[in-house]
Amino acid sequence: MDVEVALGIVKKILAPQQLSYVEELVFVRTWQDQLYREMAIETGYEEGYLKDIGSRLWQTLSQRLGYPVSKKRLRFILAEVANQSEGTQKGAVPTMVPKAVAEGRLEFPGSPLPFESAWYVDRPPLEEMASAALQQSGSLLRLKGAWGMGKTSLINQLLGRAQQLGMAPALVDMRQADAALFEDFDAFLRWFCWALSQKLNLNLKVDDHWFSSAGSKLSCTTFIQDQVLSRIDTPLVLAIDTLHHLAEYPSIASNFFAMLRSWYEQARSSPEWGKLRLVMAYAAEIDLPLQTHQSPFNVGLPLDLPLFTPNQVNDLVQRHRLDDFGVTNADVSALVARVGGHPYLLQLAFYWLQSGHLTVQQLVDQADSDEGIYREYLHRLWLIFQQSPDLQSAWQQVLGNQDPVLLSAPLAHRLEAMGLVHIEGGRAKVRCALCRDYFTALYADL
Repeated sequence: MDVEVALGIVKKILAPQQLSYVEELVFVRTWQDQLYREMAIETGYEEGYLKDIGSRLWQTLSQRLGYPVSKKRLRFILAEVANQSEGTQKGAVPTMVPKAVAEGRLEFPGSPLPFESAWYVDRPPLEEMASAALQQSGSLLRLKGAWGMGKTSLINQLLGRAQQLGMAPALVDMRQADAALFEDFDAFLRWFCWALSQKLNLNLKVDDHWFSSAGSKLSCTTFIQDQVLSRIDTPLVLAIDTLHHLAEYPSIASNFFAMLRSWYEQARSSPEWGKLRLVMAYAAEIDLPLQTHQSPFNVGLPLDLPLFTPNQVNDLVQRHRLDDFGVTNADVSALVARVGGHPYLLQLAFYWLQSGHLTVQQLVDQADSDEGIYREYLHRLWLIFQQSPDLQSAWQQVLGNQDPVLLSAPLAHRLEAMGLVHIEGGRAKVRCALCRDYFTALYADL
């Protein structure tokens, strides 16, 4: 791609904003592989000034495109934009479709695995402990794990098993609630009761059974007891997914969590409430000013979803029949060294290896770059940082230290939820070599 074509693409990306003379100068000379020092000598501008202009230009392009642009990544990113534009104009579809997918033998990873999926790998004793807990009257199960660690997939296995045992399963995901509902606790609880009744095919009109004068929590509790638990003869396994989403709404969260704790307490003395078995899934610890006796996070069975062990990784390798594609144990070890035992990152790698489109060496070499298969995953993390400078600063602090870093609890737990750090003794250390290398190089370029 020549410089005029590249410049035209940039102008389209930034439209209606126009490039200034100096911005265009920096772009053109960057495209010609000039260093800022060389630009300064030839143009008479200060090197620091040109760097500032370039940095702001890459940042603006990053914001418009939704993923990080830097001086070093410029050629690749604009080539991708050009290819996507050409494909859209021709009505084309992506050509990198694995053969196994085209033949219907493998689905692209990223969605929760259904009950008894051939790709679900047990992590003993996790499943056994969780299943046993759900068979106990009034039990509460707490599942914690970062994004992509398999919380919802585990919930699907547990709910499927519960149904086999004659229990009534129901899953309510906090992400399905409209943002407006989090501005009014009463409206949020009405939605929660409605969602639960729909999952159980009760199709109840919540407003007909709501006692506003009694207060929102009591109305919700009475609804669950009289209209849900009393209507079913079997235990109810209620899984509430992505609870960490509520941390953005402290008032809603504090009241909701206190209510869940009260349900757990009622199950100790009420046979009706003993039929309820709660499963709470969240990405990281939730920091709220809850009294000890009001918190549901200090009772029940806590289970942290761990990374896959070497044996579990090998199990997944065998299920994908990667030896048929020439993948060796040494190849798998090289991959694990980059992404650890992260379920989603491994599934994604095995998907592309089984396609025959990539070798392990290509995958590993490109893993922490914008040319690799993990670029969407890494861009998603980068976008989160763009929306939270404090979080990005904390992450850079962790990256810049060999030893674990003491951070404020909210920032540490948000990084933990993103799968970037592991918390030990209140201190955070890098968890994933892939993310460490990608962001270290990115920050060095900006």
